[in-house]
Amino acid sequence: NKKERRQESFRVNFDSAEQWDTILSLSREKAVYIFKHSSRCGISSVVLSRFEKQVKERNETYFHLHIQGNRFLSNQIAEELQIRHESPQLIVLKDDKVLASGSHYDLLDIVPSL
Repeated sequence: NKKERRQESFRVNFDSAEQWDTILSLSREKAVYIFKHSSRCGISSVVLSRFEKQVKERNETYFHLHIQGNRFLSNQIAEELQIRHESPQLIVLKDDKVLASGSHYDLLDIVPSL
């Protein structure tokens, strides 16, 4: 499917602590975008679609964490970064630190501001 291939070029799914460690390491080289998505939330699906357009326009890659089935990892990330778990949520990391964070429709203001 052409749409799925296009998505794969800018979206990286992750679901393990090892991948989280890799993302933290990558943040020491450049800003990284993490989108926490809940398929049970209608707002999350709408915001994800709009966010993906923003990321694609900037030729960026983002890391996608699906909350269902990964709640433990989502909570671990929130605890390590000392931020509240929300969904949908965008977290931008640079040098292991939160550069920006937002939830629901507010997160759509983050990408254009960076």
